[in-house]
Amino acid sequence: MTHRNQSLDLLRGVAILLVVLVHCAIAASGSVPGLTAFAHEHGERGVQLFFMVSGYTMMLTFGDKVDPAAIRSFYIRRAFRIVPLFWAAILFYLVITKGEGFKFWAPDGIAASDVMLTLLFLHWSSVTAFNSVVPGGWSIAVEMQFYLLFPLLIFLFRRPNGPILVYTGIALISVIGKFAADVYLLPHLAASLPQDQAYLANGFFYCWLPQQLICFGFGILLYDFIELKNRPSFGAVLLAAASLSYSTWGAEVVLLAALACGILAANVRLAFVGLLGRHSYAIYLVHFALVSAITALWPMGLVPLFVLVTGASLGLSYFVIEPLIERRFNRLGHVLASPGRPPKAIATAA
Repeated sequence: MTHRNQSLDLLRGVAILLVVLVHCAIAASGSVPGLTAFAHEHGERGVQLFFMVSGYTMMLTFGDKVDPAAIRSFYIRRAFRIVPLFWAAILFYLVITKGEGFKFWAPDGIAASDVMLTLLFLHWSSVTAFNSVVPGGWSIAVEMQFYLLFPLLIFLFRRPNGPILVYTGIALISVIGKFAADVYLLPHLAASLPQDQAYLANGFFYCWLPQQLICFGFGILLYDFIELKNRPSFGAVLLAAASLSYSTWGAEVVLLAALACGILAANVRLAFVGLLGRHSYAIYLVHFALVSAITALWPMGLVPLFVLVTGASLGLSYFVIEPLIERRFNRLGHVLASPGRPPKAIATAA
């Protein structure tokens, strides 16, 4: 069985709770002093925590060799883990929005090209597609881009002085990306949009890989520290400095990485939160619809809405989505990734 630190599930559970909390806070009919403010200010950091866990997990589960066979196996396993459920989510959200998508992210509605880009995980390339077909789908696009880069990153990481090269490269991409976006790309895109849609430019460049890559970098750094027992101090300084170039967001990411480090080092386990973590991918994709459906039927305050959405999302994943979709495609992916060998028991991770 592939070794894993069980506290990874706890971190995924915390991440999905933060994400569900912020979306419930937006839709709730009333506020809770302290909790509502926390949700609005920090709930979105759940996505960045997911990215950190993903970077850590990819390092942990890739395998001993970086060769064409290992890369092929990696991509097959990732594809069968991510693609089937995301494609099901595309169909589901197209049905419930009657093919119009989500108006906040596509005020003029979505086109067939937006759906096609999303099917191909290329929706990161379009300001009208990056989050309009599947709510929260921007983060799946970022994950897929990271997967494309990952074999190169792990190849470099395992070479002499490779970790410093990886941390330096990630930090540079992040800082240069911020500079390019702030000075040229974001103003240019905003100017090309109708005035009442200029806000999409900010969202688009928040959701692109150069900004979010720093979170995957922290995940790799945590693996270096926790699993390899190294002390990558210079790498930590590089990533923290690059992250802090993003001001408040970057400071929160650094604190989040420190919190994750403490949890991983202590191998903290909480059974229910870990259960949420193991079902976090499905919960992430379905909770948007549940928030909308529940509040349309029964407007309610933040706490009951949060409890109800979390429980319903977990129930759907546990009894329907995981046994009917995820489990079957995960097994098929592992069979195809390991031809001629029986599938091994392996911990899955989004």
